[in-house]
Amino acid sequence: MFFSSQARLLVMGLSCSPSLLYAQSSWETCPLPTSTIKQTKPLRPANLDKMAIYLEADQALFREQGDSELTGHVYISQNDQELSATQALYNRQTGKVLAQGAVNFQSPTVHVTGQELEYNLNSGLGSLTGVAYLLNGSDGRGASSELIQESSQVTRLKNASYTTCPVGVNSWSLKAEDIKLDRSTEQGTARQVTLQIHDRPFLYLPYFSFPLTDQRKSGFLMPNFGTNEQSGLRVSVPYYWNLAPNYDLTTTTNMLSKRGLQLENEFRYLTELQRGTVQYDVLPSDQERHNELRYHFDIQHLSQFDKHNQLKLQAAGVSDKDYFDDLGNSLAVSSIVNLERTLSYTSDNEEWDFSALAQSYQILDSSSENYARLPQLQATWTPQLAENAPKLSASSEYTYFSRNKNDNGHRLATQVTLKQRFENPAAFIEPKLKLTQTSYQLEQATNKSITRTLTTAAVDAGLFFERPLKDGKRLQTLEPRIYYTYTPYRDQSAIPVFDSSERTLSYSQLFTDNDFTGKDRIADNNRLSTSLTTRVQELDKGREIFRASVGQMYYFSDRKVTLPDETAKTGSRSELVMEMAGELNDSTRVSGTAFGDVKAKQVSASQLRVNYQDQKQRILNLGYSQRKGEYESAQIAFATPVTQNWTLVGAHEQDLKNDRSLETLVGLEYQSCCWKSRLAARNYLLSDNTTYDDAVFVELELKGLGSFGSGTRNLMENRIYGYK
Repeated sequence: MFFSSQARLLVMGLSCSPSLLYAQSSWETCPLPTSTIKQTKPLRPANLDKMAIYLEADQALFREQGDSELTGHVYISQNDQELSATQALYNRQTGKVLAQGAVNFQSPTVHVTGQELEYNLNSGLGSLTGVAYLLNGSDGRGASSELIQESSQVTRLKNASYTTCPVGVNSWSLKAEDIKLDRSTEQGTARQVTLQIHDRPFLYLPYFSFPLTDQRKSGFLMPNFGTNEQSGLRVSVPYYWNLAPNYDLTTTTNMLSKRGLQLENEFRYLTELQRGTVQYDVLPSDQERHNELRYHFDIQHLSQFDKHNQLKLQAAGVSDKDYFDDLGNSLAVSSIVNLERTLSYTSDNEEWDFSALAQSYQILDSSSENYARLPQLQATWTPQLAENAPKLSASSEYTYFSRNKNDNGHRLATQVTLKQRFENPAAFIEPKLKLTQTSYQLEQATNKSITRTLTTAAVDAGLFFERPLKDGKRLQTLEPRIYYTYTPYRDQSAIPVFDSSERTLSYSQLFTDNDFTGKDRIADNNRLSTSLTTRVQELDKGREIFRASVGQMYYFSDRKVTLPDETAKTGSRSELVMEMAGELNDSTRVSGTAFGDVKAKQVSASQLRVNYQDQKQRILNLGYSQRKGEYESAQIAFATPVTQNWTLVGAHEQDLKNDRSLETLVGLEYQSCCWKSRLAARNYLLSDNTTYDDAVFVELELKGLGSFGSGTRNLMENRIYGYK
């Protein structure tokens, strides 16, 4: 159990001198004077072989044959393990030890106390009665009526308990009639197991198995449960399959009171060159939809052939367009309008990059059908030139676009860019020239071909000013910047729109040369952008504690290029773009953006965020966003300790334009020294913008054992920034 036999026996000075005595053919008794009895822990000689048996006692009667008697502060040690008792019998020939009275055993992994120990040093077998144990390096402790070492690898505990609560606190505990610890298989099994909360039975399991190390093991995981209006009460029982060291499977059986039985399967794999996840969920007979078969799959795969080449697969699908509305649990999930299926290959090298892509979608909302790319081939060349030489790059992309409507087509786009940056610590200037040619072959009745060639010129320049603030600990910068770009007008109304959309105005857009994403539209531009940024930084850490920027675009001619069914934009200047972010104090951070219509003297769009979190774990997040004539919403999220053990959490998002709630979450968390419990109620708007769903989440987390419930912690962390 904790000693092994050793030919040499060492006994601490039991003669009138404190010297070490080796085992001899004759043994003698020598009581230690009372005045010299040590009350502190005995010290094993540092130069002693760790496998040697070391004994010490107040009195000892050693016998060549039969049992030697040790009484009064008995101490035995070997191989980083120690035993103490008030009295003990030791037989040198058989290796048997019988210890009684305040038996105390310690090792690097466990601390055990008991009433009586019977153990054989030669065979490694024995037992300990009236056991109380404490696991070193963790908070685990417990008790057992008897601990039996059946072999060198198997330990058995009778009528045992386990908890991570401090001594004297029994918030929760596991109790079992029989526990078997098998180190040869690194597995433990328990029979007739009861989870007790405050000494009252809460959950019963006839059989329970668990790993003795961090190695994975097949078996049932903690059950989960929850409820919502769409599916009713949900009870989930997950089972983990440890199929091999590099792949596994988790199968979760969901019992839905309104819909029936659902199976969720997640298969994971990992090899030297590949990794991925395959998820397949199936509801064989949905009682709410005339026993219809419903399913969802999601495949994520990556093959990393070497550091330059990889293959990636992403594919998702559902049985019907209402799947996420009925079986999802959030507004974000129920608002999914299409599911992507993509197979891509990329090769990244020093000068050449190549990619091949095949992409399609399962359309859940017919009003937002995307084009499939079957395929898309792209190559980029960036030659390695001298450090001060102009930077040259060229790229070419071929794509075949397809969708259900009769507007499929081929597109070949080539772009060459030449730029050079001149800079010093106080200023920079970067001129750029870009040539773009795009060719289309459209599959229409006329088999129409279109070619577009455009040249774009741009110049980016800026200055850097800085000054120390009066406190001498911070530095303020002032950074004016200008950006000019010119692209001539080309009539592009006959070109289809495969992947282009208009960019939403933002601060970063001030320094781009195209007002559209994708390659189907190139904006005619003759404009100048100006901006001013100031920063405050801490000198000792170089940390930015405040930043504010303001900028605007000035147009020297009206823009003519538009998307279909849209009118050309006029006006000599864009809206004023403002953004800022900073720390008001150690606990409060604020960020915001605003767009100002200078001519109308009004704010057309804005967003503001305030995040507060102090050392007492009080959290308050406030948010507001609006775009004139489109939407206006406000958000609040908080978490605050009410007492030492109770925390109140909540989140709410309100549609101010339509005076309705988008999502509301209210929850409570109870936390003690060794367990947590969470309860949350949630109400959210479904994708039809009319119907609401209600859900209740309950979770119990036992320190050192795990949690069961319905993922309440993940829900709170996702909805309340800073909550942990």
